[in-house]
Amino acid sequence: MGSPLKLLPSLLIVALPTVALGQTWTRPPTRGPALLLGPVLTYTELVASEEAQRGLAGHLELGASVPVGYEENELFLLARVGGGAPGLSLGAHGGFRSVFELEEWQSYVELGVSVHVRPRLWAGPRVGLGVRRALNAHLTLYGGLGGQLGFGSGLRLDVEVSTGLRWSL
Repeated sequence: MGSPLKLLPSLLIVALPTVALGQTWTRPPTRGPALLLGPVLTYTELVASEEAQRGLAGHLELGASVPVGYEENELFLLARVGGGAPGLSLGAHGGFRSVFELEEWQSYVELGVSVHVRPRLWAGPRVGLGVRRALNAHLTLYGGLGGQLGFGSGLRLDVEVSTGLRWSL
């Protein structure tokens, strides 16, 4: 795999937009449906038959969320397409996101299901956590970490770091 220092530029590209917010709007976004778009960096380990594969992949996610219950909690569904290890990847994940207010920042925890349909079929549980901050009444910048376990065409483990924009409709 190589030195962990080789990963540093990629992690900075994904994480810095979330952390390096200067002047931002402090009122939380309006409660309603939202569109989500952003890049994801994934480290994958998989075992299929007798062969094992591991490596990095870059993805683009596009999806939506709808509010449920109290506070800013929501149900979400995201489609993901990308390349890298283990090849061209196509999948989706969705679930419940519980959001906690921390003054100007919001943190969240996700629990859901992930399905990969390419290069092979895997499905399994997914957990995530992250932070987000409103830029204005409709745009929110978010970043997070997640993990997935997939069963089907072998065993798959994904660890990811993501960032993106949430546009409240």
